[in-house]
Amino acid sequence: MANTRQILQHRNAAANISKVTRTMETISAVRYRQYYNQWAEGLAFYDTLAQLAYLMVTAQTHIEHPLLAEPKTKSKTNALIVIGSDRGLCGAYNSEVFRQIDTHVRMAKRFGRELKIYAKGKKVLGYLEHLKIKPEGVYEDFSEAPSAEQANKIGDFFIDEYTKGNIARLGIVYNRFFSPASQKAQTLTVLPVVDLIDDLTTRATVIWPWELGFDDFELSPSPEDIFETLAKMIIHTSVAGCFVEAAVSEHLSRVVCMRNASDNADEMIKDLTRDYNRARQGQITVELLDIVSGVEAAKG
Repeated sequence: MANTRQILQHRNAAANISKVTRTMETISAVRYRQYYNQWAEGLAFYDTLAQLAYLMVTAQTHIEHPLLAEPKTKSKTNALIVIGSDRGLCGAYNSEVFRQIDTHVRMAKRFGRELKIYAKGKKVLGYLEHLKIKPEGVYEDFSEAPSAEQANKIGDFFIDEYTKGNIARLGIVYNRFFSPASQKAQTLTVLPVVDLIDDLTTRATVIWPWELGFDDFELSPSPEDIFETLAKMIIHTSVAGCFVEAAVSEHLSRVVCMRNASDNADEMIKDLTRDYNRARQGQITVELLDIVSGVEAAKG
């Protein structure tokens, strides 16, 4: 058994670790709540956008718009935005994103497509460097979630790339937040916008076809002009939403991991305290025996 000094050193180290993990847990819990509120407040807006988009794409009068059609130039380039974290200590958060990257790289090679990756997060950059992949762009203008202007700028760039035929698809790899009990890394297809609308409508309140139809409205300006604005709004909000959901998932994962680490440190402190008491008691017993032996020797 280790001596009392070593046990005390180990216990002090565990106590210091517990302080750090509890601090990190508190910080991430505050940030999680902030991003969670932002995510929850946007659900109704997403629902409304999905319903409007559903009514437009299911109208009897077909809408002709570049974002609804395949690019005129058959590009073999796919764009991918990958959202990871800058810091670790968040469990399998980043490793799940890495598996998505591996899948996209493997499928791009299989089907002979070029893959342009736009990265967010130091962990993602490190993994791409490990794969010897140079990212096409890095988002460093914001820490975790972009402002509305920054999200619009990102969305407009890819809309322009898609309409010019420079890319055939745009996907976002991120940890999707379904609920506090469920988060999962996935790829959200943003362009072509039809795939994005399909995803939104599966999350939205169900619209029965006989309840309401897009042809029931008189529109001014034309449906094409309205869809132009609506499609851009859907893309912008989806880009911003992915970053927010990734931030919610990251901080929740870190809260759970740091809480488990703190509990383990506390359990270790209890065990070390018990070992210290036993060692100290044994040491005191040995000292008493030495005193008694000395007294007996003096009497003899």
